[in-house]
Amino acid sequence: MNIEKMQAYLNEHEIDGWLLADFHGRNNIAVELLRLEGIVTRRSFYFIPAQGEPIGIVHAIEKSKFQRLPGRLITYSSYKLLESELEKVLAGTKKIAMEYSPKGRLPYIGLVDAGTVELVRGFDKEIVSSADLVANFQARLSAEQMATHRIAANNVIEIKDKAMEFIRKSLHDGKLITEYDVAQYILEQFTEYDMETDSSPICGVDGNAGNPHYEPTKESSAEIKMGHLILIDLWAKLKHRDGIYGDITWMCYAGPKEEISNKYRDLFAIIVKARDEAVRYVQTHIDSQPVFGSQVDDACRKVVTDAGFGENFTHRTGHSITNLTHGTGPNIDNLETEDRRKLQRGHLFSIEPGIYMHDCGFRTEINVLIDHNGAEITTLPLQTEIVPLF
Repeated sequence: MNIEKMQAYLNEHEIDGWLLADFHGRNNIAVELLRLEGIVTRRSFYFIPAQGEPIGIVHAIEKSKFQRLPGRLITYSSYKLLESELEKVLAGTKKIAMEYSPKGRLPYIGLVDAGTVELVRGFDKEIVSSADLVANFQARLSAEQMATHRIAANNVIEIKDKAMEFIRKSLHDGKLITEYDVAQYILEQFTEYDMETDSSPICGVDGNAGNPHYEPTKESSAEIKMGHLILIDLWAKLKHRDGIYGDITWMCYAGPKEEISNKYRDLFAIIVKARDEAVRYVQTHIDSQPVFGSQVDDACRKVVTDAGFGENFTHRTGHSITNLTHGTGPNIDNLETEDRRKLQRGHLFSIEPGIYMHDCGFRTEINVLIDHNGAEITTLPLQTEIVPLF
């Protein structure tokens, strides 16, 4: 944590302080930012004022978890002492940033319970959302983190190619292969590449590809056969505390190119155009004006809607990527939420438009990093057509 930079930001935006409130690790933003480890089950507050030293209010039995943090610590045991000390700490302030989302529009940030918000407001404080603070100080990648992402991005591209070859060879040799087999093969490759993931990759054929969060299991998994459309979605990071995920989706077809139907070609072409329009929007505007995740979503979604498939594009265009698959930075979203956080240098996110139907589904997913040179696609090459396996 760079307290000086945080305080400069607070002063610039006329906010009197940032109050990180947590109970039982529920505020993952506070836990991650403060790098809390081990058992933390009591209420805690860590206040970063616009001026002066930070102050933590922590339970007496968990003081050791916070001792390495900058500033002064106050311990409590009773809730009455906790509340009275918090009021003292906030004395002289008016506008306080917390993990709060007005009207719940940005639930990734709305992590502080209503009762705690009510408590702080009871001290005659105005509470504003910490969304832009989080985007600025937690979701922007360091040079080292960017490097780990680039490695992860290259690795998942290679593993994707191996997974397609695994499918092709199994079919060529007449071996039974299921969606679950492919997912397990990818997990084995993650181990070979010294990578880790938070959940199993996705392999879905035909109608299962039409379910954006389909999860093949050993008990319920379709066999992959010739003529099947196949979606592969995989994400992983290096086994490193600050390792950053690479996250991609590709489509292939169990057959020769000439057997891929015009319907499949046309639908995939729509999402490729939408993806590229989202990238174009970011690259055109990122150096000249503020760019918000909601605007990029609008640019991407318009292509799919204009083609007549807006109702089949049922999720946001993309999500923040950090050391979490779904990070705490701006999402590319004006559908599920209204994300008006500014995309900044160091932000990494996916762009993944999709069209989903009962008998088939299509998605293309890439990663985009805002760096010193603008907006860079880190998961090259771009997929422009469905890959034939034969």
